[in-house]
Amino acid sequence: MPSFELLAVICLVILAFGGLIVGVVNDAVNFLNSAIGAKVSSRKVIMIIAGIGIIIGATFSDGIIEVARKGIFYPEFFSLHEAIILFAAVAFANVILLDLYSTFGLPTSTTVAVVFGLLGSASTLAFWKMGSFEEAWTVINSTSAIKIIIGIVMSIGIAFVAGLIGQFITRLTFTFDYKERFKRWGFLWSSVALTSLLFFILFKGGKHATFMTDDVKNWIDTNLWQILAVSFAFFAGLSQVLIRKELNILKFIVLIGTASLAMAFAGNDLANFIGVSVAGVNAYLGADLSGTLPTPAWVLILSGLVMAIAIFTSKKAKTVTKTEINLTSHEKDAKTHWKSNPLLEKLTNLIIFIHKTFSKIIPKRGRAAIASRWARNHDHNGDGAAFDLLRASVNLMIAAAVISFATSKKLPLSTTYVTFMVAMGTSLADKAWTRECAPYRISGVLTVIGGWFITALLIFLISGATVTVLYFTEAYGLIALTVMLSFAVYKLFHLHDRRSTT
Repeated sequence: MPSFELLAVICLVILAFGGLIVGVVNDAVNFLNSAIGAKVSSRKVIMIIAGIGIIIGATFSDGIIEVARKGIFYPEFFSLHEAIILFAAVAFANVILLDLYSTFGLPTSTTVAVVFGLLGSASTLAFWKMGSFEEAWTVINSTSAIKIIIGIVMSIGIAFVAGLIGQFITRLTFTFDYKERFKRWGFLWSSVALTSLLFFILFKGGKHATFMTDDVKNWIDTNLWQILAVSFAFFAGLSQVLIRKELNILKFIVLIGTASLAMAFAGNDLANFIGVSVAGVNAYLGADLSGTLPTPAWVLILSGLVMAIAIFTSKKAKTVTKTEINLTSHEKDAKTHWKSNPLLEKLTNLIIFIHKTFSKIIPKRGRAAIASRWARNHDHNGDGAAFDLLRASVNLMIAAAVISFATSKKLPLSTTYVTFMVAMGTSLADKAWTRECAPYRISGVLTVIGGWFITALLIFLISGATVTVLYFTEAYGLIALTVMLSFAVYKLFHLHDRRSTT
C-alpha cells in the first residue's frame, strides 16, 4: 500500500480542483451580480468577460500561498508529516462547506473559510500532540489571526454605509430618469467610476502581477495622486466623447468593472481555493512552510481555465447570484424567497419611525424635492432588469474603492462581504426595500450574514474533526474521508437539482 504521505498528496491535488470549482462558484456572486442584475448584456457575453478576467487574474497571480505566509499558525511546531495532515484536513473541510453553501445559494467568504479552517486544524492537531489547550494555543499566531478577523467584521459595516451614501448621492444627482442629465454631467461621474476601477486594478487586481516589481510599486505609491489626477482627466475626456457619440458608457463601466473584479478575485483568492493543497504538496517535497511558496506558472494558468469553465457550466453559480439579486431588486418580490416574523416587522416599523423623525428636520419643500428624485413613473430598468445600469455601476465603483483603499492601507477584509454589503446599501438607498417587502429582505440579509458567522464555526469544527481522523488513522482515515466527501458532493448535487425545480 502506498505511503500515507503519497496518498494524501494525491488527494490534495484532486481537492485543489474541487476547491477551484466550489470556490469560484460561490465567489461568482461578487463579480457577476451587478452585470447580470442590470442585464448589461446577454449572460453568455457577461460570462465570457468574467472568464477572461479570471484567467488574467490567475495568470497575474504570483501564487504566493498567503495563508501560510501570513502566519495563521507557526509551521515550525509541526513536522512535514503533520503539516500534510493539517493541510489535507482543511482541504476536505473547505470543499464540503463551500459546496454546501452554494447548494443553498448562500454566498460566503473563502478567506474566512481558510483562516478558520487553519485555526481549527492547527489548534486541534497541536492539542493532540501537546495534551493541553494552553500549550496548543502557542502554535497559533493570535495577533495576525485577530487582526484579520477584526478587519473582516469591520468591513461589513463600512461597506454597507459606503454603498448607502454613494447610491444616495448618485440617485439624488441623476434620478431614475438619468439619461438626459447624464448627457450633461455623466462624463464627470464616469471619470470618477473609471478612475476608482483603475485604482482597484492597480492595488488589488494586479498587485501580484510579475511586472509589479518593488520599484514599480514604490513608483505608484510615490506618484499615486498624480496618476489618479491624470487618469481622471483622461477618462473625463474619453467619457465626454463616448457620451456625445450617444454610446452607453454605463454598459462599458459595468463590463469593465465586472472584468476587473473577476481579475482581482482570481488573482487574490486563488490562494484560498488551492492554497492548502499547494502547501501540502510543498510540505511533501520538503519545502520550508515558514517562507514564501511560489506556484509554477502552468498551475496558475490551469487554475484560471478551471475556474472560467466552472462559472460557465455550474448551475450552483446561478443559484448563488439569485440570492443577492433577489435581495436588491426593485421588481422581484422577496416574499417568495424569505420568511418574515413579527419581530422583523416591528424592527421595520421602528426603522421607518426613526427615518420619519429625522426627516422632519428637513423643511417640507426640501423633503418634497428629495422625494421627487426617486420618482419612478415607469420601468426605467428595461427588459425586466433587477435594477438599472446606474446602480450596477455604483455597486462596482464603491466595492472597488473600499477594497482598494483597505488594500493600499494593508487592512485585511473579506472581498465577498464588501461586495455583498455594498449591494445591500445601494438597494436600500434606492428605496428597493418598501414597507411591505422590507421584513422579508431583512430576513434574507440576516440569513446571509448569520451564515457568514456560522461559516467560521463550522469550518473550525469540521477541520478539527477531519484532522483528528487523519492524525489517528492516517491512510485508513484518508480513504474514509474521501468516500464520505464523494458521497456528500453527490447528494448535494442532486439536492440542488431538486431545489432548482421546485
